[in-house]
Amino acid sequence: MPRLVAFALLVALAAALSGCGRPAPVLSGARCLAQLDAEGVVYRTVELGAQQDQRCQVDTAVKISRAGAGLNHAVTMSCALASRFDEFERAAVQEVAMADLGRRVVRIDHLGAYSCRNSTGRRDQLSEHARGLAIDISGFRLSDGTSITVERDWAPPGPKGDFLRHLAHAACGYFSVVLTPNSNREHFNHLHLDIGPGRLCSV
Repeated sequence: MPRLVAFALLVALAAALSGCGRPAPVLSGARCLAQLDAEGVVYRTVELGAQQDQRCQVDTAVKISRAGAGLNHAVTMSCALASRFDEFERAAVQEVAMADLGRRVVRIDHLGAYSCRNSTGRRDQLSEHARGLAIDISGFRLSDGTSITVERDWAPPGPKGDFLRHLAHAACGYFSVVLTPNSNREHFNHLHLDIGPGRLCSV
């Protein structure tokens, strides 16, 4: 019962935060970097250089190697996404992990964030990855060494699947678009989280 109550509270919080995610953040530049410093995010600023597609512009690009938990490898994204991702990790990820699994998350595995490309299946539409506003999460490592992957653990019943599905619901309170294996075949192995202008909670 406590686990169900905790999850219900998280879902209620997500629903309260603008339905399908918060508006795109306004912080950028020095103000955003100061926020990362205050949050303790381990990062460095990066210059992305000229891109073949001039639409691939990232506002205050940073490469983060650690938010609250570690990452499988450093990843480039906008400062705004880094701040939101850190907030999501410290609150939702850890709270859901403790509620469903009784352990903290010590590492988040991802498939990347910034990538100058169009949306999957839409050659005429730029992906939010191209603006550094999206990240694809593939799995988690718990404090006891347990590994959880979206590809393997999303569908089967049990605590790992509960954690992933509950976390996806909670993510809708932090990100404007959340895509999961329930969304389409392209997301069979990851959770797509972005803070672009769209609104979609596809869990």
